[in-house]
Amino acid sequence: MSARKESSQNEVSTKEKILTCAVNLFAKKGYTETTIRELADAAGLKGASIYNHFPSKNAILEHILKDYLKNNANVFDKESIYAKLSKDPTANGIINCLTLAFPEGMSERYLKVLCVLLQEQHRNPLIQDFMANHIILSGENYIKSIFQILKDLKILRHDVDLDPWAKIHSSLLYAFSSRMLLGIGDASSDFSGMGMVDLIRFQFSMLLKISAA
Repeated sequence: MSARKESSQNEVSTKEKILTCAVNLFAKKGYTETTIRELADAAGLKGASIYNHFPSKNAILEHILKDYLKNNANVFDKESIYAKLSKDPTANGIINCLTLAFPEGMSERYLKVLCVLLQEQHRNPLIQDFMANHIILSGENYIKSIFQILKDLKILRHDVDLDPWAKIHSSLLYAFSSRMLLGIGDASSDFSGMGMVDLIRFQFSMLLKISAA
């Protein structure tokens, strides 16, 4: 292996290590509260040497968000979802389709990224824009695509307006993600006496009941 190729591989490996440490620290402490020195220590680097790989902490955040988009750009697999719903056109079947929203083996990392986004959404314009366009709206489009397949399968009526149902789902996810960020947790009941999965299952059950073909 040439020295140049080995150096390039080492650079990629070091960058990935920095990004992994950044995701973990940003999720645990918050983006604003995490210092470059803490990032360097976590990655096993000397303080200032982290700038050899990224020009700023904001550049690290931007890279994390680009990585999120790149790996989630083509997660909607219509054939897989169609097959799942054909076999199980129930609320549980819809929930199972949602597990396809993350690339295999990456769900834990991207849940931490979502945690960072929730923490910083009100004080970082970059994250505000990302949340609006790539989390909330894309999430609504994803669930509407699943609902559309239910129409194609003639499980839902074709005249059903999917927008309100998608917005309800998005609001539920946002609310419970915020609760988990505050340490309340998914298993904790709210005023309805339900946890997040139970409440989302109830929403899907209502959709199927009210809008059945």
